Amino acid sequence: MNELRVLIIDDHALLGESLARFLGSSGMQAHWCGQAEPALQLVRTQRWSAVLLDVSMPEGNGLDLLKRIKALHPALPVLMLSMHPEQQFALRALRGGAAGYLTKGSSPDVLVEAIHKVVHGGRYLTPGVAEQLAEYINAGDTAEAAHARLSDREMQVFLRLVEGQTVNQVAEALHISCKTVSTHKTRLMHKLGLTNDADLVRYAMHEGIVR
Repeated sequence: MNELRVLIIDDHALLGESLARFLGSSGMQAHWCGQAEPALQLVRTQRWSAVLLDVSMPEGNGLDLLKRIKALHPALPVLMLSMHPEQQFALRALRGGAAGYLTKGSSPDVLVEAIHKVVHGGRYLTPGVAEQLAEYINAGDTAEAAHARLSDREMQVFLRLVEGQTVNQVAEALHISCKTVSTHKTRLMHKLGLTNDADLVRYAMHEGIVR
């Protein structure tokens, strides 16, 4: 059987390098890349069995990068990694072509299992994501919460704001201007029907996004 080659795309060097070492010790050939454009070049020029992609990549964001990877290689399985709870990004990732979604708190054994599953044509869904997907399919768009209508970038800004980050901190983390963050904030507040920061936090608590 050919050795599995896994490309890890994550802007956190410590995590990316640790994942590469762990997968190497698990019998895979793993390479870490911390930036979007070099990662896309690796996708274009080399053969990969699977990609592990961080949702929170600052350059455009991981969900945008997922779409670009799938445009280059539709059959290449991509597993999304995120520090955010499954219910916030899993459906967005699956709609974008991801083969699965894992939180960064998942055990190493789960990660290896997920990689093997998607490489062999399957999807890796935790029971929580599978239930969420089934509810979405059965109920249709009417079952979606208001924040499901946010764009991927608006969702990223939203999550950081309700976690207590300032506009300046969000701008720095996402490598965009404060003006752009403020524009996203205005748009997401309008979509959610909210008027101030306190309403934003109350909404997030009601939806189980923060506790």
